[in-house]
Amino acid sequence: MRKKFVILTAVSVVAVLLISSIALGATGAKDIKAYYRNIKIKVNGKIIDAGQMEPFIYNNSTYVPIRLISEALDKVVEWDNNQSIVIINDKSTSQTSQELAAKNVEIQNLIYQNSLLQNKILELNKTIDELKTAKEDKKENPDDYLEDYLYDEYSKWNGIKFKYKVKESKGDLTLTIEFDRSDYKSEWNKLTERKIENWLNDIFDYVTDEFPKADFEGTIKDTDKKETLVAFEKSGSKLKVKFYDDKNSYSDLEEDLNYLYGSGLTTYHKNFGNLKATIEVEDYDDDELYITVIVNTSRYADEWDDVKDTAAADDWLYDIMEYARSEYKNYVITGHVENSSGKTQATFECSSSGRMKINWK
Repeated sequence: MRKKFVILTAVSVVAVLLISSIALGATGAKDIKAYYRNIKIKVNGKIIDAGQMEPFIYNNSTYVPIRLISEALDKVVEWDNNQSIVIINDKSTSQTSQELAAKNVEIQNLIYQNSLLQNKILELNKTIDELKTAKEDKKENPDDYLEDYLYDEYSKWNGIKFKYKVKESKGDLTLTIEFDRSDYKSEWNKLTERKIENWLNDIFDYVTDEFPKADFEGTIKDTDKKETLVAFEKSGSKLKVKFYDDKNSYSDLEEDLNYLYGSGLTTYHKNFGNLKATIEVEDYDDDELYITVIVNTSRYADEWDDVKDTAAADDWLYDIMEYARSEYKNYVITGHVENSSGKTQATFECSSSGRMKINWK
């Protein structure tokens, strides 16, 4: 028996079979004899997967799912159960507008992202140009390049304001570090030789990285007394450092204390008379000073007997401790008072927070 095949489309519908749950609402039913031949559906050159709704042949006509075909042709399918009507329409304008709006948002976002990438490219190119300029400047002006680095990193190191002068000669570098020691006496005295060496080695490491072929030497100078305090130079792969300044000496503090509190003490009480004392300072421990006050009792025994263990003598020792603490902030100040025979007359202490106490013997 010869069969006729009719392919249904959204434009020409000969027969409709709705394979879905809505078919259960049909007013009548009859048995039919259908044929399945693994029929495929191609729309605009593309095979559509029908899934379980496989097309079949009945009464010389081929039946296919209308919803599948309609949606493949960009149509909207609805079912009116009350009237048993299949409704096929073009997609609404509002739906198309929504799709277009979504696409526009996506396009705008892509444009924005592209703008960000373009700005990033410009920034990277600017950075590359700056690095190239800096590299050329380093080659042509190594002295200026090193000075800029030192001022950026160490313009005020450990509370001391330094000046840096770099001289370049035939590729070699000489560094002069200057400061007024009279302005930063206590800050300088607090620095240990180890700390200064570590600082200079940090500078040396930078010079070695940036100017690997250059010899390097320099000095640290006091502009007040025109003295060289430290000298350093490259020795092989290391930096050799030499100290001309005795970092363990507190001669400046001793000089000040003897000038201010070693004589002329009648401002505390008239009974001090012409009494004189010698004040010595030594490094007792890290961040701790020890002060020895030697009263000249061989000549001023009577004066000392009149004032020792009095409020006036306390004020005198408090001032000595306070001045030492002002020069060496956060240091612990300890010490004692002794007579010409070396016998202890009193002990005193000033904590790092400034709390003072005196014990008379």
